[in-house]
Amino acid sequence: MGLRRPAQRCMKTRQMGRMRAFIGHALIAVPLLLTACASTPSAPTMPSTPSTPSGDGGGVMGFLGGMADSALSAVGLKKPDVPDVPQVPDSALPDWKVNWRIYASDSLNVDAQGRALALVVRLYKLKSPDAFLQAPYDTFGDAAKEKVVLGDDLVAAREVQLIPGQHYDAIDKVAREARYVGIVALYRQPLQDRWRYAFSTAAADKSGLRIGAHACAMSVQVGEAIGLPTTAVRSVAMPCPP
Repeated sequence: MGLRRPAQRCMKTRQMGRMRAFIGHALIAVPLLLTACASTPSAPTMPSTPSTPSGDGGGVMGFLGGMADSALSAVGLKKPDVPDVPQVPDSALPDWKVNWRIYASDSLNVDAQGRALALVVRLYKLKSPDAFLQAPYDTFGDAAKEKVVLGDDLVAAREVQLIPGQHYDAIDKVAREARYVGIVALYRQPLQDRWRYAFSTAAADKSGLRIGAHACAMSVQVGEAIGLPTTAVRSVAMPCPP
């Protein structure tokens, strides 16, 4: 009997060790099982039975989800929070590229005798088109006067001289602050509303601009002129003023 008691005690000690190891493994396995449950998509709710949020912060699934997050955090597997992506300022974005294509007619800027003459065209980069579209004809062609009338809306301007029958093709780099571009043709006798156009720079960057320069007016064959119907600016049938 005396020999049996130490052996029984040894067996009990071994059983207790095995039990503690089993409990330890179970404590690790339970959160992982709960994680699998929490990650299983729930069945869609039928439209006729609106869901009512429970007062305990999500009910059973919320509880299981919380336990799953805790378990994953404990072993370093929790999904990291996605940081907010900072907004890139316009100044850091690449310049737009606007392809100007201007086709000068053989009867360009005709005089009283019907003779074709050279034509000065000015190209503008603008923050806003408002002042540009409202300015009178005599504003343009004088750089100092343009600066006064257009004010801070004017970013830059340059001049191109066309001759009858000429095809002008160039790509302008336009800074992001210049959200609009414009064109003015300094005709001898301009046709009303057909000597000036403004365009969205972003749209012009995608489509390019194709302009026809005629006897007393311009047409827009590619591009959407601001404030004017497309059918009107596409037309090349335009009677010149006497």
